[in-house]
Amino acid sequence: MHSDDDEFDEIDDHRAPLTDLVNSEPPILNGLTSTEASYVAAAAFAAWLLIGGLVAWMVGFWQVILGLATFGPVITVWLASQRFAVIKRDRPDGFYMQQVRRWLASVGLRSSRLIDHHGYWSLGRSLPKPTQSSNRKWL
Repeated sequence: MHSDDDEFDEIDDHRAPLTDLVNSEPPILNGLTSTEASYVAAAAFAAWLLIGGLVAWMVGFWQVILGLATFGPVITVWLASQRFAVIKRDRPDGFYMQQVRRWLASVGLRSSRLIDHHGYWSLGRSLPKPTQSSNRKWL
């Protein structure tokens, strides 16, 4: 007779579950998350489309645009993912996406959802200066 407890005995107890990845976006390509990869792909597509248009204008073949706009972003995303794997080492999850969002907010392309004001916090009223009592004993 085979019991349910026998199934659990066969599981390797030395493997820990990946609970640190529960609340973060998983990497899909050499350390790039799907959001980061889509941002890199969109920027690379726009850049390669522009480069393809310039090369097609110089050469005279419009098919060059299709070739460069198709294969250029794929190669760019692959190389960027390898570079980002080195850059993102020893940083917390989502660090660079937060830096990009802060930069976009500082340029004015996005509203900031972070407290990024430099200054002093105020209670809105003044407090009396603390007085030190002579009968207070320090422990």
